[in-house]
Amino acid sequence: YFPVTLRYETARYMLALTVPYVVVEGTGNVVASGSGHGVPRRTTTTMTSQTESGLGDIELGGSYAIAQDVDWRLGLGGLIKFGTADEQKNLSTGEDDVSVQLEAEKTYGKNALFGAAGYKMLGDPPGIDYDDVFYGSVGVSHRLDAGRSVGAELYAQEAALPGVDGKSELALFLSGKSGPKTRLTGYLIAGFADGSPDWGAGVALKLSQ
Repeated sequence: YFPVTLRYETARYMLALTVPYVVVEGTGNVVASGSGHGVPRRTTTTMTSQTESGLGDIELGGSYAIAQDVDWRLGLGGLIKFGTADEQKNLSTGEDDVSVQLEAEKTYGKNALFGAAGYKMLGDPPGIDYDDVFYGSVGVSHRLDAGRSVGAELYAQEAALPGVDGKSELALFLSGKSGPKTRLTGYLIAGFADGSPDWGAGVALKLSQ
C-alpha cells in the first residue's frame, strides 16, 4: 500500500486527501478496502494465487476540534472511502464506505494518551451484504527528545460478515524529525485475530510547509 496524502490542518481542523497505489497478492477471498486494510469475500472464483496492482480507493478525511485546551483535545472526525479502484482486480469492493468517529487526546508532560471510537458504514457490492461495524483504538506515546517519539496503538473492529473474525492488532511506532520540516515514522504491526494480518511493517514520510 503506497499512499500519497495531501493534508491541510490548523489548530482547529484538518482535511486530508489520499490517493494510493495498491499491490494485492492472493486468491481473491480478501478484497483491498482502503488504508491498507482488507475485507473478506464469501467466495472466490479460483484457489490460484495471483498478483494485481493499480490505483487504490481514494479517501477524503477530516477532523474538527469540538473542544480543546493546551494539553487536551476532543474532536469529531469522518472519512469517505470512494470505491474508485478496480474491483475486478480485487483492489476494491467498488463501493463507497463512510466512517464517523469521536477522537480524544491528552498530554502529560512527555507522554500522551490518545484514542478514537467510531462507526463504519460499508457499501455492499453485488452478492455481498456487509454489516456496518463499530471500531476503536487506544494508544500511548512518549517523547524521547525534541525530535523523536515512540509509542503503541491497539486497534479493534467488528467483523464485516457473519462467521468471520473481526480485527484486533497492535502497532508499535518510532517517529523522528530528519529536518525542520521533515518527519519519518516507522511502524510494526502484530495481529491477534484472523481478520487482521499476522504481521505488518511500514514507513511514512511527512513533508510540511
